[in-house]
Amino acid sequence: MTNLNNEEIEKIYKIVKAFDEGLIVNPQQEWEEDYYGEKLLDRKGLKPILKKLKSSIPKDSVNQAEKEVLVRKYDTFSNIINENVERNAIRAFNNKLTLEVEYFSMGRAEFSKRKIDIYAKNSKYIAAYCHSRKGVRKFRMSRISKAKVTSNKYIIPADFNKKDYL
Repeated sequence: MTNLNNEEIEKIYKIVKAFDEGLIVNPQQEWEEDYYGEKLLDRKGLKPILKKLKSSIPKDSVNQAEKEVLVRKYDTFSNIINENVERNAIRAFNNKLTLEVEYFSMGRAEFSKRKIDIYAKNSKYIAAYCHSRKGVRKFRMSRISKAKVTSNKYIIPADFNKKDYL
């Protein structure tokens, strides 16, 4: 590592972190894995490398690199919805139960924990009352990383109009 400067190590860290987050696909095509018999890289093997790279560069650089990777992962063009999140959102909506979520904010490039009451949903978005913001908000499903159904019941207000949000 001594031959690499901090900027080079940061770039390597970003590449490895992006691969770990599933933003870089390996192999490029199915035939490559069959032809070579194994993947060039695997996530399990990357964890110790990420840990070493992370300890080799300043904490601010690590935080910045991780934010850049997360922004790409949760970008508007990404429509990948976590299956567990979707399943729990449907269950919460159907049973009118509050949902606890971790939601990625593009503006702050970080996650926040929210409690939401889902008033309406479609394949990409949720219109929900946000307990922390004390109002109805529109949430992009692909930016929810975790979701847990609670036992707290709610009622959708009679004056709610889903066309205002979805």
